[in-house]
Amino acid sequence: MASLTQTTNYKRKLRAKKAGRTAKAERRNKGTTPVFPIHTAEADANAPEQAKKS
Repeated sequence: MASLTQTTNYKRKLRAKKAGRTAKAERRNKGTTPVFPIHTAEADANAPEQAKKS
């Protein structure tokens, strides 16, 4: 049988390992960069003529 100290240390280690699991998975799946628009009306208006779609 494991001593109380070993049991406590194991539980603490396990708890630290599991901490933030859902947050980590969410960041891994969704990423951390916020969504931003690439083509806006202002950007299209400021684009040079050759870059504009015809």
